[in-house]
Amino acid sequence: MKLSEIAEKFNLKYYGDGNININKISSPENADENSICLIWDENIIRNLNNKIPVVMPEKYFNGNKFNGIVHENPREFLAELSEIFTEHHKLSGVHPKACIEPGAIVHPSAYIGACAYVGKNCVIGENSIIEPGAVLFFNVRVGKNCLIHSGAVIGCDGFGFARTPEGLIKIPQNGGVKIGDNIEIGACTTIDRGTLNDTEINSGTKIDNHVQIGHNVKIGKNCIICSMTGIAGSSTIEDNVTISVQAGITDHVRVGANTIIAGRSGVTNDIEKNSVVSGFPARNHNDAKRALMLATRLPEFFKRLRELEKKFK
Repeated sequence: MKLSEIAEKFNLKYYGDGNININKISSPENADENSICLIWDENIIRNLNNKIPVVMPEKYFNGNKFNGIVHENPREFLAELSEIFTEHHKLSGVHPKACIEPGAIVHPSAYIGACAYVGKNCVIGENSIIEPGAVLFFNVRVGKNCLIHSGAVIGCDGFGFARTPEGLIKIPQNGGVKIGDNIEIGACTTIDRGTLNDTEINSGTKIDNHVQIGHNVKIGKNCIICSMTGIAGSSTIEDNVTISVQAGITDHVRVGANTIIAGRSGVTNDIEKNSVVSGFPARNHNDAKRALMLATRLPEFFKRLRELEKKFK
């Protein structure tokens, strides 16, 4: 597309030659005169050839003779702009090597890849994609426009056992998994079915690779759950929560809406909404940083304490 056509499509202002043909998005170090760069750091344009088209805030154009589009938040604009230059391969139907159990319902516009398994009483919604090798056990319901990556296992037994004098007895897991619309579930992620009621993942949530979600967990809308996170059974994650890599959340806790949980945090108690937490046990991020800073000085504090003890003895 021409630079002017891109600007017009998104109702944005542009500077310079609008007839430049743009065929891709590039990083500054790999850009050429027919690619476009998104600039959110003014320092980058100091070493950038002004023949390279750009997207950047208006103030960066002052005194710089660049051909480009004005956007005050180029990072935010990246997702929209990428759609223009991304080739979408429309997939639909069931691969001959997929296994669909009797009683499962697959929307005609959905796609089931090779060696994927869809169990009894599963429902796969409109335009959803189940990649090769994914497994959906019985009573898994997938909404519209979902993407379930290869190796994901959804609806397997929850980890439920009762202690008796004779030993551990397995508790039957007869619930299902309910997955809303516009959800992405990463490769090798596992989501257990509920014991009696369903495990729930609500619309708009994005789950990374290698995430474990236990039975009866409820995940709210538009959450981000990063790789190697573990969420134990019967916990509730409210809307718009971000969980960073390798975080652990114990069972039966509630994480309030709009919370950010830092990487490698251990959540052992309820977290209020709009919180930012880190550490183990997870607590207010600023408090956790202060505690960590003081911990690094413990040898010094101990030495000073011993000296004071000797002095006052």
